[in-house]
Amino acid sequence: MGSSKQAKTTGTRHGSARSQSKPAARAGLAIERLVEAALDLLQEMGLDSLSTRRLAARLDVKSPALYWHVHNKNELLALLSDAICAEMTLPPRRLPMRDRLRAIAEEYRRVLIAHRDAFRLFAEHPPTGPHRMALYEAAIDAFLDGGFALPEAVAMATFFRHYLLGMIGEEARQRRPGEAGKTRPTRALGIEVEHLGEQANQYPHLRQAAGLLADIEPVTLFRLGLEVILDGVERHVKHSVKTRRRPHSIQAKRILR
Repeated sequence: MGSSKQAKTTGTRHGSARSQSKPAARAGLAIERLVEAALDLLQEMGLDSLSTRRLAARLDVKSPALYWHVHNKNELLALLSDAICAEMTLPPRRLPMRDRLRAIAEEYRRVLIAHRDAFRLFAEHPPTGPHRMALYEAAIDAFLDGGFALPEAVAMATFFRHYLLGMIGEEARQRRPGEAGKTRPTRALGIEVEHLGEQANQYPHLRQAAGLLADIEPVTLFRLGLEVILDGVERHVKHSVKTRRRPHSIQAKRILR
């Protein structure tokens, strides 16, 4: 978890041994070439259309050549999600917890927005590759350094990940092909309220905020929510540390009440 970007190695348990095999070398199919082609297809066609058959056609190889690196689509997607994660830069450990978590969140958003359907890859596939595990480790480490005990740090890192995927996923859905000409949900709501006329009086707060709704940008919501969460994290860790410092007898009495 250093301050510099992790090495962009795409070898995983799926490809580390297999990529060195002589048959694969003879076929001329390196794991890096496979990942690059798969990322191109993901960007062009989206996650639902990505398949090992299309990938083999793009690489101009027979499907069995892919099996030196991936056995099926799930293994391919796990490899892709880890390759995407390798583009993230982890913050230096010398930073305080809040700054590290903010940096992780911004990197999460930057990289996942850049790749079509990347948020789905991260949400639908467990973080088992080396880069995704390092990212999870960095978040846990930040919470630990902030004062949380390990069980709390793991829970907070998991909650933090869920928030990021939810917010980034909503922004990514609004950016995907076919959505460019559509009105953002908040803007559509503001327009609807304005068109309601006197009926809008049933929703006084929305009526007053109709113009504001039209101007809300996804990145603004992301950063607003992030700061609210970080405020809550800092308050919670103070309470957590204070609770751990109480004599066990006092804590036991409170639990038994």
